[in-house]
Amino acid sequence: MAERIESYMNAEPPTTTDADSTVLAFPHRIGVTIDCPDPDSAAAFWERFLGYQRRPHSEGSAYVTVECPESVAGPPHLTFQRVPEPRTGKVRTHLDLFVDHARPLTRQMVAAGASQVSVTDAGEWTTRVLTDPAGNEFCVIGPD
Repeated sequence: MAERIESYMNAEPPTTTDADSTVLAFPHRIGVTIDCPDPDSAAAFWERFLGYQRRPHSEGSAYVTVECPESVAGPPHLTFQRVPEPRTGKVRTHLDLFVDHARPLTRQMVAAGASQVSVTDAGEWTTRVLTDPAGNEFCVIGPD
């Protein structure tokens, strides 16, 4: 495993040929899409706690996107995608919310429909694993 990581870290950037010289080597923006049964309610929950703003969208759309305002540090946008199947296992990607005071935010999130899964104390800061109302895991990280 360490050899693979070392190989990845020391890899040369991709090269282009004349045939693909107009193709960008890297994306110009990266977004995060979260599967859920109800994109409107998921977007409302995250708008409240991230300070993001909802993009206009068609009523009943399978997608609802919230965008990061310039005054907030975070991914440029989150898109909530309607899917019919429920989550059946641990999601390998999740949001980490770094905060100055974890306990008050966690209480507010639980009151708004989140569920607390676990708490890990690491000295000066604590990691709280929660699920949003759609069951997607995320962490609130910071001192109490």
